[in-house]
Amino acid sequence: MDATELTLPWPLDRQLPPELTGTGHTWLTRYRTWPVYSPQWVRGRLRALGMLFGMLYLALFAMVMLAEPADRPLTGLVQAAINLFGPLLAGPWLACWVRRQGWPRARERWALVAAVALVVLAQHGFNRYLAEPMKQAVAQAIGDVDASGKRRLAALTIGLSIGAPPETPASAPMTKDGTDGAMSQAIGLFAMTAATFFLAGGAGLRRRRLELDALAALAQERELAQARAQRHEAEMQLSVLAAQVEPHFLFNTLAGVRSAIATDPPRAAELVDRLVDYLRAAIPRLRSDGGAAATLAGQVDIVRAYLALMRTRMPRLRFEIDVPESLAGQRFPPLMLISLAENAVKHGVEPKVGPARIQVQARRGADGRLAVTVEDDGVGFGGDTAGSGLGLSNLRTRLQALYQGRAELTLRSRPEGGVAATISVPAEGPEA
Repeated sequence: MDATELTLPWPLDRQLPPELTGTGHTWLTRYRTWPVYSPQWVRGRLRALGMLFGMLYLALFAMVMLAEPADRPLTGLVQAAINLFGPLLAGPWLACWVRRQGWPRARERWALVAAVALVVLAQHGFNRYLAEPMKQAVAQAIGDVDASGKRRLAALTIGLSIGAPPETPASAPMTKDGTDGAMSQAIGLFAMTAATFFLAGGAGLRRRRLELDALAALAQERELAQARAQRHEAEMQLSVLAAQVEPHFLFNTLAGVRSAIATDPPRAAELVDRLVDYLRAAIPRLRSDGGAAATLAGQVDIVRAYLALMRTRMPRLRFEIDVPESLAGQRFPPLMLISLAENAVKHGVEPKVGPARIQVQARRGADGRLAVTVEDDGVGFGGDTAGSGLGLSNLRTRLQALYQGRAELTLRSRPEGGVAATISVPAEGPEA
């Protein structure tokens, strides 16, 4: 999965990336691989916790049924079932409904808190106002009432005892003005609140926040990794290009030197000098990383040495280079300008009969970008050696990898003949 597949907000019907959830989940914990409060998360959590608490409840039910019939707190079992399974069902599904609304993150966060709090308050309200009428109705339905029609009281204490509540003599002294009793009630209230909060899915509130932060961090990490991969690919293509160094013109130049040695020794010496100038300009930059250190001035030096060598081979060639000093220090992608110059010579100048001219110029475009143009008055697009376009396609691919759509290569036919090729890249600093 690449960075483009990390769409935010994350869809509820899609599993989270394994970088966030890990691997090796069993069927009991597989729900954690889904977004918090999504339908799959709610169903999976209900299945896992429902099985656990269902087994505990069945064990409690068995303990109750083993007690004497008169001591069985059956109405307490009904209340315990509501306190246990009510929040387990209502809380997550209410939070799921909130998530399905697609609200903004801040509004959704407070709505989820309100949903869990509503379930906790509803549970307390049930225990305070509705539990006793409900237990009285159940007792009457099963005939577990005394002679006055009141339900028989029984204490349900998990892990301690099951039976009738012990009688407290009226003469039993109060302890510290009832503070011990108030403390016990407070502890019981806190324990009930915490248990209901957990059952209602309250722990998912923090997990939801961590999930959103982790997804955003993962998306940023993957974008960075994708950019690094694209840059690495561009650098690999650059390495291949550097290894090739357009050997065809080197072979042609050496062949011209060999031919001129016998017929025109001064010209042969000049060819060798121009070839040495070119290699001195090109080789050090080809061995460098060609990345952040590549400047327009350095690339122009390579083009100047190359065109001087071509002019020695073809005296009919003339060239001009117009690069303002204010733009010479601008960063410029390596080995692209020389590719345009080689393309102009190979497909424009060489097929043309008679004098030919190449001009290299750099300007700031109207959009603020650095625009470097190589134009020739050669045969133009209609020539027989227009080429396959593979080299230009590679240049566009490298520009896309380096600048992510902020740079471009454009070609246009000149009215007076020939082709003008322009590379536009983001410029640095204020406009000159």
